Amino acid sequence: MRHMPSSAAKGKANAPAKRPSTLKGAAKDFTDLELRWICSQFQISAIRAIESFKDRGNINLNTYEVELDSGALFLLQRLNTEVFRRPVRVMSSMQAWIEAQRSYLASGKAPDWTIWEPITLVPTHEQTHWLDLSDESGSSVWRLMRKIENSVTYKSLSELPDPQQRLALAEEVGRGLALSADLSSPIEATGLAPTLPGYRDTKGYFKQFHSVLAGHRTAAEAAAFLPEDEDVRESTESLYVVHLSTEEYLRRRNDQSLRLFIDWTLSQERRANKIFEAVESGHIRRTAIHGDTKIDNFLFCRETGKVRSLVDLDTIMPYTWLADWGDMVRSLCNVAGEKERDLARVHVNLEIYEAVTRGFLQTTREVTVAEVELMDEAVSTIALELGLRFLTDYLRGDAYFSLGPDDPPDLNRVRAMVQLRLHQELLQLENWCSACIKKYSPHHGTASR
Repeated sequence: MRHMPSSAAKGKANAPAKRPSTLKGAAKDFTDLELRWICSQFQISAIRAIESFKDRGNINLNTYEVELDSGALFLLQRLNTEVFRRPVRVMSSMQAWIEAQRSYLASGKAPDWTIWEPITLVPTHEQTHWLDLSDESGSSVWRLMRKIENSVTYKSLSELPDPQQRLALAEEVGRGLALSADLSSPIEATGLAPTLPGYRDTKGYFKQFHSVLAGHRTAAEAAAFLPEDEDVRESTESLYVVHLSTEEYLRRRNDQSLRLFIDWTLSQERRANKIFEAVESGHIRRTAIHGDTKIDNFLFCRETGKVRSLVDLDTIMPYTWLADWGDMVRSLCNVAGEKERDLARVHVNLEIYEAVTRGFLQTTREVTVAEVELMDEAVSTIALELGLRFLTDYLRGDAYFSLGPDDPPDLNRVRAMVQLRLHQELLQLENWCSACIKKYSPHHGTASR
């Protein structure tokens, strides 16, 4: 869909002065007139064209590329408030993250070779960084961001045909996480409110697992497992109960091939909480984390391949950067992907593990010794945590990781088995992973390149 200005549509942002009467909060797509009016509420000049953005992602589906007469490019995006029910939290945390990164860069403490560029949010004429059009018809919150040009993204390392190129890219991803974590480290994490209450709560995930294994079907039955925090309970209560028929639940619950993974997960509960408890006890810092460090959220310079930014800032929350590290590494190193049915093909690529470790530890300046000591543990923990979440969701009826019309009915079962098998291999490689991290940890603080 491309929106081109008519000859009469000149002036500030080429938009009507009045809000279109057809602009509804629940709309799934928007007309040229509506989009131009929305853009006119932000501090930009005349628009040349608006088109749907091809890399819009899976959550915020209303994303558009806006080109000005000057040639400058922007992204206009509507938050999916069915997922992010507290959009003000999302935007406040996003702005705090951006301001912290800009301040750190201005301080001169970042490596002099960095080409890092934080996202730029365009203010509205009311001097806010988001536009709230919510009304009785629904929630509608918009933001406008300057597009970081001359950059490229990758869905996976496999997009690069040459093995050495893939290793170089993995190292840049590690370097990107180190930069992002360092640049956002000045944020007072205790002042951040979680945008997805209950996310990254390992103990909470295990309570959901136990409740579903017990076959609870109502909140009253699951009462002993439900969160005490009202905010978290409101957001997650449905995840503690079974949504399947009794027959289908028992079929899934008694699946003998799955039984081994259920038993394995139960046996790992105490160890799985090690990172969570280290944060709660104060042994390691509570920092602002990104929350979704998959490779396609990193931007790289199209010409040099160097990392430029980390985008998609909807899940910023207080926890430990180790969760971002663990999620990033377990996804990069699993060469089989997350939907592989042949578990014999699920294994850890050691060269990629070493490359991303080298990139991170030769760049970071802010991490502590105690955190470095838990880096190998974090990777296996996040693999286990994700496997636990897929497994629980399959047993309760795919209530969180919803299936698309073309997805097989056992997709979450497959996903669970892949992550739990990956967790098992990571534990078998524990000594190697620890030695790899120690190999590069002496470079901490030197940021050599």
